[in-house]
Amino acid sequence: MSTVEPGTVLVERYRLRQQASTDLAAATAWEAHDLILDREVRVTLVTGPYTGDALDSARRAALVTDPRLVRVLDAGSDADGRKYVVTEPYTGTTLTQIISSGLVDEQQARAIVGEAAGALAVAHARGVHHAALRPEAVRVDGHQVRVTGLGLDGGLASGDTLNVKPAELDAQGLVALLYYAMTARWPGQDLEADWIAKDTLIPLPAQLDDSGAVAPLSSLVPHVDTEIDGLVARTFDTSGGTDGPKNPDDVTAALQPWGEVSVVASLPGFVQPEPEEPRRQSIADAFGGEGAPPARRPVTGRIARTDETMAMGAGGNVPAGYPEPQNDYTYEPQTYGQHAPVPPPPPEAAPAGYPPVGYDQYGQPVDQYGQPAAQAQPGYDQAQYAQQQPQQYPPQSYAPGGYDPNAGGYYEQDGGFATQPAPKRGGVNPTPIVLGLVGVAVVAGLIWAINAVLSPTPDVIADAPPSATASASAGADGGSTEPSAPTETEARPVIDSGTLLGELDWEGSTLDHPEAVERAFDTDPATFYFTTTYQRAAFGGFKDFLGMELRLREPASVSKIELLTNTPGGKVQILKGGEGGEVLAEGTFAETTTFELPEPVVSDSFTIWVTELPQVSDGFRLELSEVVLS
Repeated sequence: MSTVEPGTVLVERYRLRQQASTDLAAATAWEAHDLILDREVRVTLVTGPYTGDALDSARRAALVTDPRLVRVLDAGSDADGRKYVVTEPYTGTTLTQIISSGLVDEQQARAIVGEAAGALAVAHARGVHHAALRPEAVRVDGHQVRVTGLGLDGGLASGDTLNVKPAELDAQGLVALLYYAMTARWPGQDLEADWIAKDTLIPLPAQLDDSGAVAPLSSLVPHVDTEIDGLVARTFDTSGGTDGPKNPDDVTAALQPWGEVSVVASLPGFVQPEPEEPRRQSIADAFGGEGAPPARRPVTGRIARTDETMAMGAGGNVPAGYPEPQNDYTYEPQTYGQHAPVPPPPPEAAPAGYPPVGYDQYGQPVDQYGQPAAQAQPGYDQAQYAQQQPQQYPPQSYAPGGYDPNAGGYYEQDGGFATQPAPKRGGVNPTPIVLGLVGVAVVAGLIWAINAVLSPTPDVIADAPPSATASASAGADGGSTEPSAPTETEARPVIDSGTLLGELDWEGSTLDHPEAVERAFDTDPATFYFTTTYQRAAFGGFKDFLGMELRLREPASVSKIELLTNTPGGKVQILKGGEGGEVLAEGTFAETTTFELPEPVVSDSFTIWVTELPQVSDGFRLELSEVVLS
C-alpha cells in the first residue's frame, strides 16, 4: 500500500489536507476536501483483519439519516488497495474533553445521553448498531449532540463485539456514558482493548462495591434522581438479572423528558462565564459628571434644542464641562455643537419696580432698550446695577429671520427647550400624476396584448413541428408518413419521476428496493439508490436485467448523461424511452460515469439499463448516488 501525505488525492476525488485525531488503532483519519461536491469531509483509512467488516457496516450505516448522527458519505477502496470511509467532518467537543474540565450536572447529563439514545434508536430501527460507544464517540456542538463512528467503529471492534447482542450493548454503552458524565468513571466495555490506540487517554474505571458490582450512582453523586440511580443499578447488575435496558429505545424512555443541550451548561460552574448585570446609563453619565439637569418633555410642537440652552438651567446650575458664569451674570457665547441657533423665548413681564426684561439672540437678559439686564439677586439694587453694566451687544430683534415672539409657542427655561408649531409642507400633490401614469400603462398593456393575440409570433411558427396535413401530403408523394421528432428544444431536462423495470418478487417482498429509486435523482449525492446484494453479477441467476426509467417533466434535449456511483464495475446501457428503446450509449460504472451523446437527443424519458452488477466486498450490488442530465 502506497503512503499518503497532505495533498494526496484519493480516488480522484478526495484531497487530503491534514491528519486528524482518532482513537482507533487500525485507522488513520484525515481532514479532506471533496473536489466534486466542493465540501469538507473526513476520510478514515482503515487497515487490519476487520477492514471488510468496517466497510460493510459503514455502508449499512450510510442508510441511516439523523441530524444527531455523523453521516457516512462513501466507503470503498482505490486502485492502490487503500480502504477508506468518508464521513461528515467531526465537529464539537468530545465528552472526554468536557469531563476533563469538570463533572456534568444531572440535567445536562440526562440531556446529552438522551439525545444520543434517540439517535441510536433511529439507527436501531434500521437494523444498524454502534457497538463501540465510549466518551470519544459523543460530541456536543452548541445545542446539538453528535454521535460519531456509527458502523465504522463497531466494524473495527468486531473481534470484541461479535458474540454480544449489539442492541443491548448500545443500551449499556449509553448508561455507561451517563455514569461517566456525572462521576468521571467508566463502567462500560473495556477501553484497553486492541482496537483502541495505545496512546489514547483512557478514563478511570468505575469503582466497585464489596460484591464486585459497579458502585451505585447515589453513593457518588448527592441528591441524584432515584430513577437514574435505578437505571444504572439495573444495567450493571452482576446477579444475572434481566431488568436492564435491552436497546436504545429503553434508555430513551427512561431518561425522558430532558431539557436543551448546551456545551456551556455542560461545563463546570467555575469555568462558565459570569453573566453581566444590565446597566442603565444615567443622565449624569451621559454628561460626563454629576449634577446634570434632567431633561423635560415639551408639551406640543417640534423640539428645537442646542447645547447652549442645555447649559442654561434654572437657578444658575451649570453642567460639568460648561464655562463658569462671568461677573456680568451672562454666559460667554460659545458653540458646543453643530445645531442651528434656537429662537429665544418671548419677553416676560418684569417684576414690580424693574424695567421690562427680554432676551437677545444669545439668550442673555436685556431691558426694553436692548441693554443687558441683570437678574434679580438678593442684596443687590437691581436698577442701579443694571445702569452700571457696559453694553456688550448691540440692540437686536428677538431672533433673526423675522421671528415674532408674540406668535405663540411654548418655552421652558429650566429644561432648555423651545417649541413651535411645525410649518405646513408645500409642494405638488403627486397622487393625480401617479394615477395618470398608471392609467397610461394599463391602456398600453391592453393594446399590446390585443396585437399579440391577433398576430402570429414568428418564433413559434419557425420552431413548430410539421402539421398533420403536411405529413399526409408528404406520404402521398412517396415520403415517410411518420412525423419526425424535433432535434433540439429549449426545455431543460428535469427528472420528474422514476420507475424500476424488471422487479422481482421474492417471498412476499419486492427485491432491488423500488422505494429508493428517488434517491438517484434527489440532487443529494449523499443519498443513493441500492439494489439487493446478489452472489453473482447476473442478478444471481434470478433475472437478466434491471432498468430504471427516468421520466422528464417535459420533452427535453439531452447531450450528456452523468452517473455518480459508489460501486465501480458492471455493465450499463442508456436507452431512449423505456424498455426496448434505442441504445444511446453503454459502458461500465465508475465513480463518475459520463456518457457524451454524438448529437442531442430529444425525449421525455431515458432508461438506465443494467445487465451486470458491480462487485462489492460481500457480493454484487449497485449503489447509484445521482443521475445528472444536461
